[in-house]
Amino acid sequence: MKIVRRVHMYLGLLLFPWILLFGISGMLFNHPEIGRDIERRHVSGEQISTLTGFQPWDPDVLARRVVAQLNAGSPSRYTLDEDTGGSFSGWPIFAAPRGDGGRHVVILRLDDGSASVANHGPTPEAPAAPFAGAAVDLPEHRMTAVQEQLKELLPRMGIDAKGPLRAHPKVAPELRFRMRDAEDRLWNVTYNLGTGQLDGRPEGAAGRPRLVQVLETLHKTHHFPVHGGMAWVWALFADITGLTLVVWALSGLVMWWQMKPTRVIGAAAVAAALALFAVVVSGTAEDVLFGNVEKDGP
Repeated sequence: MKIVRRVHMYLGLLLFPWILLFGISGMLFNHPEIGRDIERRHVSGEQISTLTGFQPWDPDVLARRVVAQLNAGSPSRYTLDEDTGGSFSGWPIFAAPRGDGGRHVVILRLDDGSASVANHGPTPEAPAAPFAGAAVDLPEHRMTAVQEQLKELLPRMGIDAKGPLRAHPKVAPELRFRMRDAEDRLWNVTYNLGTGQLDGRPEGAAGRPRLVQVLETLHKTHHFPVHGGMAWVWALFADITGLTLVVWALSGLVMWWQMKPTRVIGAAAVAAALALFAVVVSGTAEDVLFGNVEKDGP
């Protein structure tokens, strides 16, 4: 038990920066107004209707119309399941630019006609690279050339595939380097090996993303890059942080069980936690898996 307590404590001390980062950045996804210049106000459905004439949509009525249209052009016959009502998932977003570089954003609820109207302040931007979007054609160093070279890889390895290997249409590596222009300004340059296009930003220039954007980007950064580097170390600590959470949960249970006076109350708390977890996870999974789930890229 002494070892369990020490592991529990020292893992927390060693990894508390990562725990804080993932915890804070995870909450930021649900509260995008934190750390940003955003003013938001609610507009009722009655106000929206008076100002625009928009009337809320009934999801059940819309579902019936969809099924009717489907039956009109299909040899099969479909009927709407009356046991489950229709509902909207997601929300429409409308944006209009402001004169100072910001934008106005309207998020509308289709079922009751209400809306959230937000005023987004301008985002600091680095000066645009004069070479941004320029195409440099190096055909022997494009993913299409590699695709051609790899097309016989699977058959020669004895792997049965229904078709040849194809380069991913959206995911491509990039070449990174720094270069100086005629005014001796240093540029961080990226060359997309899929499209052959250049982009870049001045080294150390103003206009870096806000702190909240950096935190969110770090939170979403995953996979071990094949070329190593600091991103590989980041992925390693992300794994260790996840493992730490598992150790905390299990060691916490062990330490609780050793305290006999708290076993009954603790057991009730654990049972309630598991029940709540099962309800929330199953309900959320049913919601996000309702339609066709988009397959992850390679």
